[in-house]
Amino acid sequence: MQSKKLMEKPVDSLESEIDSFDLIVTFKEWIDGSYPEIDGINELELALKNLKSYYIKETEFYDVVTLDLAIEDSYEVIQQLNKSSPQFIKKAVPIDAIVPSVSDQIIDTALEVASRKITKKKSFTVECEIRSKYHESLSELIEKIPNKVCGKLNLEYVHQNPDWVILIEELGQNTAIAIQNPDKIHLNR
Repeated sequence: MQSKKLMEKPVDSLESEIDSFDLIVTFKEWIDGSYPEIDGINELELALKNLKSYYIKETEFYDVVTLDLAIEDSYEVIQQLNKSSPQFIKKAVPIDAIVPSVSDQIIDTALEVASRKITKKKSFTVECEIRSKYHESLSELIEKIPNKVCGKLNLEYVHQNPDWVILIEELGQNTAIAIQNPDKIHLNR
């Protein structure tokens, strides 16, 4: 959690703790007439049952919630989700930084976090989830981030079986950045 806090300080326009979180969880699309976000929250609460303290926050997007919890608890939640094979949770990812949804700030922060976490001679891929229609310019991130990371850090960009995943999750005015090993991400496509 400390590294995320360091990343937030240089960003002047970022609002305080209200907009920070440690884990982002997305739910699957409509399944057989059910509301996956309700069932997904129930599955998430089962994975959280052994934690002493957490707070689930809704976002402006029906299929996304964020969680406030200790970063080591984020990895425990990922392990629990991977063991339980939830039906309604699509993805859960520990977050490294939160920045305003401005292309240059996202790229600079992703590059800074990558330089701290990824060692030389490792491979990576980039995944971007752009949800807002008014942030169409962010779609260029899928091309710009690999170019910058390859150029400055001398890493290999791959589409399959990467050592690291750089995940960009746009949530309206703010964007979450996660740089994780694939085994530290819960993916249920």
